[in-house]
Amino acid sequence: MRKDAGQKGQVLPLIALSLAALMGFGGIGVDTGYLRYRQQAQQTATDAAAAGGAEALLRAGCPNSSAASAAASGDAAKDGFQDGSNNVTVTVQNPPSSGPFSNDSCAVYVNIETQHVPTFFTRLFAFGSNGASESTQAAAIVSGSGTACIYLLSATTVSDISNARITGPGCGIVINDTANMSNSTIDMNSIAYAGAAPNVSGATFPEAAPATSLPAADPCVRIMGCNYLTNNPPSTAGCQSGGTFNGGSVSPGCYDKMTLSGNVTMNSGLYVINGQFHLNNATVASASGGVTIYMTAAVQDTNFSSANLSLSPMTSGNTAGVLFYRNPSQSSALDFSTCTCSLGGLLYFPTTQVNYSNTGSNYSVLVFGSANFSTSHGIDFGPPPVGQSLINQAVVAQ
Repeated sequence: MRKDAGQKGQVLPLIALSLAALMGFGGIGVDTGYLRYRQQAQQTATDAAAAGGAEALLRAGCPNSSAASAAASGDAAKDGFQDGSNNVTVTVQNPPSSGPFSNDSCAVYVNIETQHVPTFFTRLFAFGSNGASESTQAAAIVSGSGTACIYLLSATTVSDISNARITGPGCGIVINDTANMSNSTIDMNSIAYAGAAPNVSGATFPEAAPATSLPAADPCVRIMGCNYLTNNPPSTAGCQSGGTFNGGSVSPGCYDKMTLSGNVTMNSGLYVINGQFHLNNATVASASGGVTIYMTAAVQDTNFSSANLSLSPMTSGNTAGVLFYRNPSQSSALDFSTCTCSLGGLLYFPTTQVNYSNTGSNYSVLVFGSANFSTSHGIDFGPPPVGQSLINQAVVAQ
């Protein structure tokens, strides 16, 4: 039977409509994929910006909205999201005004919003003709999460940890050269060395054996009190010329020399030592609130022989957590080995060879050039208070 010629082509409009619908759905799929790609790229940039802002707080201290904003905005721009350009708005808050880290002075919140993100196919169907909007958020915090408690920074000096007992299951040792560990018991969660393999003859490692690693950087920049003293060295103008005390108490301040004998209490605060520093045969304790002892480049004559020291770091203020800080330009040797020492907090002698022993089990971080830990006393490292590790890092938290 012949079909009526007038029926020819009647299916073509249906095919055209079907193809248009299929192209529309295909276009939506393509544009959705592109928008998702753009959002992922923007979220990555937002995370990096928040981390960069928190890194700036490590160096500048908390809070510091200008430093956090400059760093976060700069990192966002490097990733292609510059505030005020290409319909992009970057908002940085330190501290955040809302959310789980609201009013946390060591937190940085970043929001990146892009208006009129272009679409390609869907605009042909009068959908999304003005483009789409993308908004991403991230928060980063300065977190006390460092695990090492001994840093031996010299890349050219072998440290002596032979015949020693070191216990610190919650922390590790970082050695930029190598060490003699023979006949020692070292109970730490990590032991990293960057130089030649250490001598481990007769040594015992209950938790972690030595392992090779890249050299470590000076952690001072990640320790707020240490970083503050590096960037804000105390003035030595008007230092007291007399600093000899036999018993009693001594007040914070700047001393051209300090010689302590008998039973002495160091009142809480910052002590700047600009010359001779003798504590030999003295019994010295820090008052409540702790002390920070800053040793300038002029301090060469030190003597802690047979001293009995019970010292804790400042618990508040710009130098909180720092017990001893020595100007890195001064590298003459220090000897704590005959001291009956119970010391906590940061001991920062980054270019110095230190003979060290510690009878206490306080939480402490030792940053030395090199060390001699060969001692019968043993060295015990207590764990940091919860959330109060001295070694900080920037962590994207949301």
